[in-house]
Amino acid sequence: MNIRHIRSVVRAASLIGLYSTILGAVGAASAEVHVVSSASHPINEIAVRELRSIYKGRLSQVNGHRLVPLNTAPGTTDRDAFLERIMKSNELDYTGYWHVRRYTGQGTPPAEVNNKDELFAALKQQPDGIGYLWVPTGAKPDLPDGLKLIRLK
Repeated sequence: MNIRHIRSVVRAASLIGLYSTILGAVGAASAEVHVVSSASHPINEIAVRELRSIYKGRLSQVNGHRLVPLNTAPGTTDRDAFLERIMKSNELDYTGYWHVRRYTGQGTPPAEVNNKDELFAALKQQPDGIGYLWVPTGAKPDLPDGLKLIRLK
């Protein structure tokens, strides 16, 4: 590989990053995150910094109550927006972060679900579980019985 080829690859990657940032900002402006859990879980609100720490495996309890994070699958709109808006990251960095943690024996990434129906089913089976949804701004998520929203503070 010569230096011109490397520069063109870097330039292309930068443009792709800029493009996805612009698209993410447009999508994020018209949607918001909602944190979901079992209705029986005692936590009703969580700070964004606590949520970030939970999804990075650095925190497992809030106010003495265990929380087990569930991620949507890579490439989904929910996950991309969650990573950008809440985690202040992207798929490549987040996945890389978990590869290092796993390799160094510092944990495993959150379990993944493919869609909202799988998320709802998993949360009903795992009372300590939390997940996230993206819905249009101003709209309220349609949750099945047994689940609730946790307010972000």
